Formats: sequence, C-alpha cells, structure tokens
Amino acid sequence: MEKYLEYFNEIACIPHGSGNTKMISDYLVRFARVRNLEYRQDEFNNVIIIKEAKEGYEDKDAVILQGHIDMVAVKDSDCSIDMSCDGLDLFTEGDLLGARGTSLGGDDGIAVAYMLAILDGNYNHPRLECIFTTDEETGMDGAKGIDITNLRATRMINIDNEVEGELIVGCAGGVRFKSEMKINKILASGTVFSASVTGLKGGHSGVEIDKNRGNAIKILADELLKLANAYGIKLIEINGGTKDNVIPSSCEARFMLTDAFDNSLTINRILALNGSDYYFGTEDDIDMAIFNISKEDSMDMITLDENATKQFLSYISEFPNGVQAMSEVIDNLVETSLNMGIILSDSESIIVDSLIRSSVKRSKDNLVYELCKLAGKYGASYEMFGDYPGWEVRTTSNLRELMAEVYESKYLCKPNIVAIHAGLECGLFLEKRPELDVVSFGPDIKDIHSTKERLSLSSAERMFDYLTEVLSKM
Repeated sequence: MEKYLEYFNEIACIPHGSGNTKMISDYLVRFARVRNLEYRQDEFNNVIIIKEAKEGYEDKDAVILQGHIDMVAVKDSDCSIDMSCDGLDLFTEGDLLGARGTSLGGDDGIAVAYMLAILDGNYNHPRLECIFTTDEETGMDGAKGIDITNLRATRMINIDNEVEGELIVGCAGGVRFKSEMKINKILASGTVFSASVTGLKGGHSGVEIDKNRGNAIKILADELLKLANAYGIKLIEINGGTKDNVIPSSCEARFMLTDAFDNSLTINRILALNGSDYYFGTEDDIDMAIFNISKEDSMDMITLDENATKQFLSYISEFPNGVQAMSEVIDNLVETSLNMGIILSDSESIIVDSLIRSSVKRSKDNLVYELCKLAGKYGASYEMFGDYPGWEVRTTSNLRELMAEVYESKYLCKPNIVAIHAGLECGLFLEKRPELDVVSFGPDIKDIHSTKERLSLSSAERMFDYLTEVLSKM
C-alpha cells in the first residue's frame, strides 16, 4: 500500500468532523515530534509542520503545502456510526475508495495524507512548510486565525481540488446567512399527516450547484404551500438538510388538516400525492425526488395556525436558491449562488441556514441585501457570519506555469486552468501574504460531502506522483 494511503487509513480512524478537530490536530503534533520536525499548534488546532530542504535544494524558495483537517461528517439515517467519536468504515470497490454509511472525508483527508507521506519520505524538495487548517467546511475559521508571518514561503500549493488534471487559480468568496422566524403555536384538533421528500443526490453547494439538482427543503415547502392554499393546513414541524454547504437531499414535515377540510374526500386527495416523482438535473445527471405522504391519526397537537403556516411557507417559497448569476468573464463559471442548506423547527421558532457564494463582492453584497429585505417582509430576524474573501485570478504566475509544464510533460496533455465557484482557503492566505503565488490541485473525488463520496485510487496515485515531481522541479 502506498504510504499516503496508510496515512489516509490512519486519519480515517480519528473522528475529525468540523468542530471536532482536537484529536486529529494532536495526532499531527505526535507525528512531528516522533520525527523531530519543527511544528506549531495554535488555539484553533491548526498545525504547521516544517521540513528543511533536501540536500541540493537549500537555495530554492520555500513552498507551502496546505489542506484542511476537518471533513463534512454526514451519514445515512440507518448508519450506527457516531461520527463524533467513531472512525470510518472504509472499503474499496475496484478503483474507488469509500466509507460505508458515511462521507469519506477525501475532502480534505487526501491533502493530509499526501503531506504526511512527503514529510515522512525521502523526496526531493525545497523547504516545506506544511499547513493543516481546521474548520474549513464551517467558515474557514482555522485559516482566518492562523499566524503565518514567520513562514518563509513565496509559493503555496493548496491540495483541495477534486478534479484530476485541473489547476485552480481562483475561487469564489462566501458568507453564511441565518434567518429565524419566531412562531406562536396553538393547540388544535384534526388529522395529522407526515410528509417528506427523499431520494435526491444532494452534493457540494459549490461544485454541484450548477447541475440543477433538487433542493429537498424547497420542494417540500412548495408542496406544503399548495396544500396550505387549498386546504388550510396547520404546520406542526419541518426539518431537513445537514450542512449549509450541502445541497439537502431530504426533508421531513408534519402537518394537521383543519376541521373544515377534515373529510374522507380531502384526505384521499392528499394521500393520492404519495409517491409523486420530481425530476431535476440534466439528461446526463438525472436527479429524482419522491414526495412521500402518509396519514397518522386524528389527535390534538400544538401547531402553527393557518396564517402563520402560509406566511412561513411563502417565505421559503420566495427564498432564492441555486445559481443566481453566471460569470461575464470566464465561460461556464457560476458567479453567484445561494444554497438553502438546513431548516430546523422547535417549539418557538423555525431556523433556515444558507450559504451565499460569489466571485464578485458586489454581487455577494447585493444578494445579502435582497435576503435581508425578504426576511424583513416576513418578520424574520437574521444574521450573517463566516464571511470569507474570494481569490482573484492573476495574469501571471510562475507556479502556475511550472505546474502546467510538469503536468504536460508527465501526462502528454495540457491541464485545465480554471477558476471555480466553490470556496477555498487560498483567499484568506492571500489576505495575510498578498505576494504568495498560489495554485490548487487534487485527485478525482466524486460526490463529496455525501455518503456516496468516492476517491479514485488510480487518480490519487497519479496526483501524488505529480506533486512530488513538481516539488523536485522547484
């Protein structure tokens, strides 16, 4: 087994979801101590490990290798793994590496594995300053807080791309938008129904946002609004989604049919909606949702009243979602998008968490303004947090030229040089060190941030060889 895969297996045994990174951070510290490598660990659990240049490379400029140690920790509803304290159950299927019932954490465990293998190996390279950051997936707090003033590097290779043969040279910035609608519930009598939307692909809200995949929260809210307008239903609860940067694949709700419409004909009409299909995506990437509905019983329940139900569902229906604008500079690049990722209800309020992305700050600010107006229209409070900058494409880059030359020489084809709509930590590092020359790359990983996530083992091997070749040519 390749050394980097051994390290990937090791870190897969350590819980490292966002916000739960102390264990893997301490693991990196132990790694450095055992090998007598210089290291720093800060209050954010970021770790920097330094390895001096190989003999013959002492006069070369230092280089940063960088990736994040947290993962989006999601699992199937029937999975018994507790991702806060249990390791992952890895498996291989042909060329693919996955995890049973959970996300794999290839984003960005492969970066951690690559760096550890190089730090532990005998490769040709200049001085290496390996940066392992935390909580990238929930606001890039590690990259925001890390101090890199004493590092010497003039170049940085970020290992957080999921498409082999692609060199990223720019990305979108983002901000999280959280709104809360306070609700007054009443005691009501009637027939209770359960409703859900299931079966969607979900996926990364940056990488897959342009694939027109269905959003389970939006679909369910739209269907419930139709029922509210037709039959005056009363909403009991609604919950869906797992992360604001993940397109929600399922959503569940319960509602009550009011006394005025509580008759067998109306009930049968509602139950006839069970199993309805909704198709999204493209011809090559079909995404199908199933609308499930079932009757529970007649009972007394605490619910929203009819007007509050319509008001809330109208708010969700009007809430923008998906691609908002395409780039006018780069072909086929999403400029601005919004993902409604989570909806949670309790006895006092309903909360909606969303993530805005844009490569144009003005567009990001304008979308925030529109959301604030919409929240005000429906009496919802709101807050913005986790703001991070984009990474603007540079006209010249020596690192970009070197990495492109090595790729073409090694694989006899040119790499794709792109900007992406997903967020990367590179913009934050460039805020701290504007002179850094930065490129991002990585192996093929499909369906990240979902339980279908798979890492191509052959691609991982090629991209590790490519990385070591780039370091040797510096």
